[in-house]
Amino acid sequence: MDLITPALLWLLLGLGALVAELLTGSYVLLAIAAAAALTALSAWIGLLLTGQLIVAAVSCGILVPVAIWRLRGRNRQRSFGVAGAGGGAGQRFVLVARDFDNAPSIKLDGDLYRARLDSESDADLALRPGDEVTLVRFEGTQAIVRPAGEGS
Repeated sequence: MDLITPALLWLLLGLGALVAELLTGSYVLLAIAAAAALTALSAWIGLLLTGQLIVAAVSCGILVPVAIWRLRGRNRQRSFGVAGAGGGAGQRFVLVARDFDNAPSIKLDGDLYRARLDSESDADLALRPGDEVTLVRFEGTQAIVRPAGEGS
C-alpha cells in the first residue's frame, strides 16, 4: 500500500490552503481548501487525474465566486465614516461630562467629542450633561450640535 496517494496529496494541498487562510483571513483560500477536499474525495473514490482536475476546476469555479460574494457582503454590512467626514451627522446623542474637565461631550463610536452649540441655535442656551442633542457636523474635533427639538 502506497503511503502517498493522490487523495492524500489533495488533502495536504487543502491543509496548506487552510493554514494560509488562518494567516490572511480571506474566504477565497477557504474555498480553495474546500475544493481540494472535494477533489481528494473524488481521488479516493477512484477517479483518474483528468476527473480529479475536472472536479477541482468545477468546485473552484463554484466556491471561489461564493467566497468573493461573501467578502463583498462583509464590507457592506457596517457603514463607516470618520468624524471629520460627517460620520454620525443627524444622530441624536445624550451629552455626557468629560472626566477631566466636565465639558459637555458626545460619545460616538466609543470616542468622546466636546460638544458646542451650532451658531444658528439659541445662544442663551448652555449645554449640560444629560441634554439630548442632534449632531450637525464636526469642526476639527469639536462636535457642533443643536438641541434635539430644533429642526430635527
